[in-house]
Amino acid sequence: MWVKIIIVLVFFGIIASLASGLYYLVNDKGESRRTLRALTVRIGLSIGLFAFLMLLIGFGVIKPHGLYPEPAAPAASQESRPNP
Repeated sequence: MWVKIIIVLVFFGIIASLASGLYYLVNDKGESRRTLRALTVRIGLSIGLFAFLMLLIGFGVIKPHGLYPEPAAPAASQESRPNP
């Protein structure tokens, strides 16, 4: 459960940084470096989230859906049955 909370918080941070970058882009009209700083934070958060998810997958804390299908139980074939 704690993993989901961290992921959601980082997503909100990414969205907030993206919104602040848009705000600074519109209001500063290229006079400051705040847009660049906000978008740099967004990229850093995105890369950090990706690395965090890869570490969790590597340590087995989370299991990605569909990448590791469960092995099917072997079907009993007629060849393995003894003849009467």
